[in-house]
Amino acid sequence: MINFKKLFNPKKLKRQLIIAMAIVGPGIITAFADNDAGGVATYSVAASKFGYSMLTTLIPITLVLMITQEIGSRMAIVTGKGLGDLIRERFGIKVSLVIFCMLFTVNLGVIVQDLGGLKDALGLFNLNVFVFLPLLVLFLFLFITKSSYAKVEKFFLFLIVFYLAYLISAVLAKPDWGLALKSLVVPHGKVSFDYFYTSIAVLGTTVTAWGQFFINSYVKDKKLSTDKLHYNQAEIYTGALLTDFFSFLMMVAVIGTVFMHGVKIVGAADAALAIKPFAGDLASIMFGAGLLVAGFIGAAIVPLATAYAFSEFFGYEGSLDIDFNRSKLFYGFFMFQILLGFGIVMIPSVSLFKITLYADFLNGIFLPVIFYFLYKFANSEELMGEYRNTRFKNILLITAGVVITIAALVGGFGKFFF
Repeated sequence: MINFKKLFNPKKLKRQLIIAMAIVGPGIITAFADNDAGGVATYSVAASKFGYSMLTTLIPITLVLMITQEIGSRMAIVTGKGLGDLIRERFGIKVSLVIFCMLFTVNLGVIVQDLGGLKDALGLFNLNVFVFLPLLVLFLFLFITKSSYAKVEKFFLFLIVFYLAYLISAVLAKPDWGLALKSLVVPHGKVSFDYFYTSIAVLGTTVTAWGQFFINSYVKDKKLSTDKLHYNQAEIYTGALLTDFFSFLMMVAVIGTVFMHGVKIVGAADAALAIKPFAGDLASIMFGAGLLVAGFIGAAIVPLATAYAFSEFFGYEGSLDIDFNRSKLFYGFFMFQILLGFGIVMIPSVSLFKITLYADFLNGIFLPVIFYFLYKFANSEELMGEYRNTRFKNILLITAGVVITIAALVGGFGKFFF
């Protein structure tokens, strides 16, 4: 006879729930931040160009996101160090400087995307960009510098709820759900150089170089212990599945309206406007609201990731639990990036469309470099001990790096020479 009281011990379940709630944060926040304004723009443009065929990329991308984020998180828990710390200690300051410069360049493009997305979203709701964008930037700086790690984490988790706007938008778009689900596993349509290029951009906006640094540093900042590894892994996997579920909804909303009616768009704001005649005002408003939240989250997380990396690469103290006076370089570098991105976004002649695809493509081709460091550190017996990578994870990581490199070379060659 089954003892249900023993099987479902209320005290044990309560304890596990409390632990799980305490763990929640890094995996979900990092994964959803990948769906920033630049991500929404990339998904929108990709879906409008290739329709249902682009959905085939989502499952492999989700798998890569799950594995790489889990490796980075596990490394932080076991070693107590960020990825930048490990690169500096193991490869020296010269390599650190090169990697940081590459990361800063790619991340600046993403910050411009996010601030540009915020700017476009404010315009969708007829809010004065010259008033509200500087106010949002000011709020962002004051909130990050004055709040503790716990408060920042709770605020980001609260904002994630607003991604439900994409569910409403997708339902109102009335796509072919059967074909959409089939397209996730059954490839169809023509494969071209442009398809490869755009696929790498979609990958580069979902599995990000900055995301690998952020998850590592953010988990380190949360100070988790190895006995919480299983809970952390579950949260990482849940975050990856949820974020790509919403990526699917974004793309389906665009496919069911913009793609099916042959409308050309160059960004997420265009998608929000183009959806309106086919799915109604509410669908358009929801898509625009999602863009606003995505832009704000991205504009906070990406410069924070670079600031963490800057502190680690060059040996400075950087943590959300350290006040501004004791960590001026960390917070100063955070604000410097936002102000630089803000200045670029406000230049009328800047093409945010080109920046979006180029930044995501560059991020995509930068990923194999980051994967190399993940592989080296995650398989080090000295660093990881019994928590080293499994053979399965190594195979997935190496395969992903090889496939991304080949696809990037093929797509980039075709894009720029044909």
